[in-house]
Amino acid sequence: MPRLVSKSLSLVLLLFLWHSTSQAQESVSTSWYQIEYIIFQHLKTDAHILRYEDTPYPKQLDKQFSYLVDHPQPMSPFQFSRLEKAEMNLAEALDKLSSSRDIKLLDHGAWQQQLASDESIPPLKIAKPVDNKTTLFGELQIKKSRYTHAEFSLYLADSLFFPFADTKDWFLNPQKSGDLIDLLLPLTERFNFTQGIGKQELYFNILYLQESRRIKQGEVHYLDHPVLGVIVTINEIEAPAHAFISTQ
Repeated sequence: MPRLVSKSLSLVLLLFLWHSTSQAQESVSTSWYQIEYIIFQHLKTDAHILRYEDTPYPKQLDKQFSYLVDHPQPMSPFQFSRLEKAEMNLAEALDKLSSSRDIKLLDHGAWQQQLASDESIPPLKIAKPVDNKTTLFGELQIKKSRYTHAEFSLYLADSLFFPFADTKDWFLNPQKSGDLIDLLLPLTERFNFTQGIGKQELYFNILYLQESRRIKQGEVHYLDHPVLGVIVTINEIEAPAHAFISTQ
């Protein structure tokens, strides 16, 4: 009889623990947020003051990213619909920066996203040509714990494409044409012999910004840098209409 009571108590305890765990999993804090950023360049700052900065060379990382798309119904869970300027909380700041002679607007974005506490999500990929030789690129990592966090890793750099992915590939290619000196020249349309080999992008005049901010509801943060500037805000919102449509 005592053994039967003991087994019964053990069973009840296991059921209680399972029920408590299930409730805890179901009550994971998940909310919708509107995330906005503006990236710009200070035109009247001497970039020479950064000559002693430890600037890492850009690496092509093989990992999953999220993307902003100009479509109301993204085709992938890693895509988010870009909001119009009229829907942005930073619309006024965007207008002022756009009209400033001291500022060059590089990129901006706004979207709505569901976030769960301590959830690991792919960073947003940022890639924006500035002119025919300069590009803004990097990523924005959004995280949520007690507060939301935004971490920017951005490069502003000039680049050249060279007509080889690896020098030894050029030497070993039996179909190659052109001269050895071509390997040292920037890639142009006349170098058709490189199409089967690949190409390499080399960066120079590199500017780098890496900053992280803890952002409370409604706060607007400015990430300072001698040449680059970032404004970011994250606001909790009610679930948008499309969230209910997608769950039906």
